[in-house]
Amino acid sequence: MGTFFKYIFYVVLIFVVYLVGKGIYEGSINETSTVNDVVNNIENSAKNIVKETGSAVEKSIDDYEKHPKKEINID
Repeated sequence: MGTFFKYIFYVVLIFVVYLVGKGIYEGSINETSTVNDVVNNIENSAKNIVKETGSAVEKSIDDYEKHPKKEINID
């Protein structure tokens, strides 16, 4: 079970590093940003990513319900 938590920790760490890098690249995090600004930026970015992912999943489900795909048989 310890290995599972270690992998979860690494995934979260990579996600946070990605969000900090994205903030630096976009210019919302710079040398005058405080720790509170960085945390707020990461929090808002994470919330947006989760909302966008949820919206995309809901759209995909609705699209599938309207036009179900036929099974693909591979011979």
